[in-house]
Amino acid sequence: MALNRRDFIKTVAGGLVAISTGEALSAPEDRRKPNILYIMTDQQPVSTLGCYGNSVVQTPHLDKLAATGVLFENFYISGFPCSPSRASIFSGLYPCHHGVEQNDVLYDPKLLTLAQVLKAAGYDTSYAGKWHLGGHMYRGTALKDNPDDHWYWSRKPSEDGFRFEKAEGGQGEDAPQHGFETWAGGWRDYHRYLREAGRADLLKEFPRVGNHNDAPCAPEGQHMYSQLPEELHMAAFFARETANFIRGRKDSGRPWCAAMSFYGPHLPVAPPRPWDEMYSLDQVELPANHRDPLENKPFRQRNNRRCRKLGQWTDEQFKDYIRRYWGYCSYIDRQIGKVFQALEETGQRDNTVVMFTADHGDMIGAHGFIWKMGYCGYQELFNVPLLVRAPGVTKAGQRTAALASNIDLFPTLLDLCGIEPPPNLDGRSMRKVLDGSQDSFRDAVFCEWTNSTIAMREGKWKFCLHWAHRDIDELYDLEADPGEMTNLAMDPAYKAQAERMRQRAIEWARDAGHEYSQVIAQQAAKDPLADLVLVEPKVESFKYLGGNEFEMTILWIVEGPVPKDTKYWSFTQFCNKKYGKDGSIVFRFTPYPDPPTKAWKKGDRVKVGPVKVKVPAHAGPGKYEVRVGLYSPEKKKGPGILKGSLSNALVLGTLTIQRKNGQVTGISYKDR
Repeated sequence: MALNRRDFIKTVAGGLVAISTGEALSAPEDRRKPNILYIMTDQQPVSTLGCYGNSVVQTPHLDKLAATGVLFENFYISGFPCSPSRASIFSGLYPCHHGVEQNDVLYDPKLLTLAQVLKAAGYDTSYAGKWHLGGHMYRGTALKDNPDDHWYWSRKPSEDGFRFEKAEGGQGEDAPQHGFETWAGGWRDYHRYLREAGRADLLKEFPRVGNHNDAPCAPEGQHMYSQLPEELHMAAFFARETANFIRGRKDSGRPWCAAMSFYGPHLPVAPPRPWDEMYSLDQVELPANHRDPLENKPFRQRNNRRCRKLGQWTDEQFKDYIRRYWGYCSYIDRQIGKVFQALEETGQRDNTVVMFTADHGDMIGAHGFIWKMGYCGYQELFNVPLLVRAPGVTKAGQRTAALASNIDLFPTLLDLCGIEPPPNLDGRSMRKVLDGSQDSFRDAVFCEWTNSTIAMREGKWKFCLHWAHRDIDELYDLEADPGEMTNLAMDPAYKAQAERMRQRAIEWARDAGHEYSQVIAQQAAKDPLADLVLVEPKVESFKYLGGNEFEMTILWIVEGPVPKDTKYWSFTQFCNKKYGKDGSIVFRFTPYPDPPTKAWKKGDRVKVGPVKVKVPAHAGPGKYEVRVGLYSPEKKKGPGILKGSLSNALVLGTLTIQRKNGQVTGISYKDR
């Protein structure tokens, strides 16, 4: 029986693991085989590096790496967010082949990794930092080793796309795995380091510190910094462990591979002091595409309230976010410099391939967003830095515009080490780009976002096919519109270009053997506006009744057809993470509207209420996010709303509860 690519690679991996020392990949006799230092940050856009054109931010060590090697201008991730991208880097496979389609999915132990191939070829291997391929990455961080934390998302194929169910198990972050022998993780190993450094007091003060939690002093939106000393921050710990590994291999006579993976500058954007104020607000300019009105953009972008801060934040808040981000990147650059120093001091620099990249970027104010977000293919997230210095191959000061993907890193590193790559990888070696004998590489690159979106870059064109949750596709001319402000996908003048790229995305899925290529084609053929329910809620009235009671009326404005196959509740949720009983939901009301949604017609304005609501005893004082949406108890889902919310709800405003001596003394509401 013919094997698909994923199963074929499993059989190869099984053979490689079985032979251990490697008959197919025999241990090298040549002691001059190059070492590998692989460095990765989490969520770092190209705009945060001096060598990529930022004249303010200071990243001298990475700038020097660029000046002595090759800088890739058009390097893209092949999977998004963290886990899919990382799995692609270490496997050379697209997400549809390695199976890590979203975060906290276990990397298949039967699939090869870079470290396993190198180990079989005689390399010593080390990993320090974020892994995110062993299941729930916060396993064990509930102070006690809580079995409830030991889970991962199990990938379940279905008729219309992958589904994920929680399953018990997973190795987490804190143990050697997948061919890496020496290991330094961000939880138990980091806690051990703090104790050995005589700073167990930090663990008493910040018991959950570790992984992405670096004890931020404030919530995002306020000026924040890590309350850990800079010399004891996780980034410093990972650099120390990597430098020690390198020093310990000076006279080993064996080649080595050291991977160093920082948790920053990923949120929370809290660099240790004084790096949080390394740059002043006056030094920061907001991105040219900051004030994007998102006209003709996917509805799900417009309603991403978590990441879209335009209209919520002031310019000063955005600038503070950016300057902290720059400070975090400069701090990490300092730690990278310490590892470079270990290479120099041990005389191993000239026989070590050094590679730097990021698993994905950050919006960092672009289009009015922060953090990372879905339903897009914006440059800020998908075009990431890649710097490579390979002694005897690269020349100093090279820059290349060649289009390349992070699936190409695995075969490239093996090629530089003189090791034959496993068969049937999606990636291929970029050696000829590195040595300057080839100035182009791929004519297009593709990226999967959580089995929902296919983003592609081809020449000057960027296209995003939003297939699973059918939404408006995106087409940008990056030469005329580098900030991706004008979506041409719905423009009649670009209909042919949009359709050509849509078909190419479909063909890529089919040719790659994507499990859902037929579903993708069927979904792509649908009108993205056809399934949207054009209704919008507003809070029409609010009245405080005294004590713990208030009245609220919701007005539904019907601007388009509503499904007639079921009745929907009009639900209103009051959310506060501190007091939440159901996730962040503290209390709610869920009446069926009258007339029912089955009878709604275009132009209707349907009132729900006034509804009398009692504040429950467990709802403490403070601000509550007010979410309003539609939900069918029968179908266990909503129909969607005007702005295409992922959660079939809109955040309309804030409810504020005042209490004194345990009694409610006031309740007020304010629209967004």
